[in-house]
Amino acid sequence: MTRSRPALELKGRMLPITRVRVLEADPASVRAQLAEMVRQMPQAVKGMAVVIDSDIDGDLAALLTAFREVGIQPLAVSDGPLADAARASGLPVVSKDSGKAAPAPAPARAVAAAPAPVVAAARKPAKVVADPIRSGQQVYAEDCDLIVLNTVSPGAEVIADGCIHIYGKLAGRALAGVKGDESARIFCRKLDAELVAIAGIYAVAEQIKAGPVNEPALAWLDGGRLKIEAHKI
Repeated sequence: MTRSRPALELKGRMLPITRVRVLEADPASVRAQLAEMVRQMPQAVKGMAVVIDSDIDGDLAALLTAFREVGIQPLAVSDGPLADAARASGLPVVSKDSGKAAPAPAPARAVAAAPAPVVAAARKPAKVVADPIRSGQQVYAEDCDLIVLNTVSPGAEVIADGCIHIYGKLAGRALAGVKGDESARIFCRKLDAELVAIAGIYAVAEQIKAGPVNEPALAWLDGGRLKIEAHKI
């Protein structure tokens, strides 16, 4: 029987992926930190896509269970001590450096997040959004900066490969430099965010409240550490 329409359609869309480095193989320690992450930023954790990166051997099955219990979705494992277990469980194994499929294997303390490297693309003109970004909405500026002329509501998310400029209140989540650009910055006229992140390094609401809340602010990376300070825009 001849089909009248194709069974599949391919559409290009960037999926933000976080590389999770395992520094401690003890499942209890991992579960404890995951529980704290869920407490601090439940909306960001649920559905988070991750690549598991580890230089130490451990129980991959226990790690996968711990991640999935809190809503984190493991997509692959970096080449290393966990590679054989990943292949046995049906998970892809990717190169530590490029994110590409790794070759056949050669003989191998908390959870820390870092961005999964992606091949750099040419920067496009900035994406400008004039309307308010409401709860549940996500706006992504691929290979460019994002300029929001209005507010970003709680539960909304703005994502850019470059910088993010918000000329209203940031009450939701803002993630800049998501393809690993550590020079990206986040500017907003009034900061009251649930989460801000640059190149995978993030701060959640409780940490942000120690800074310039409800004031114009700038977030950037300094030596791999996220800084948030008052800044006129």
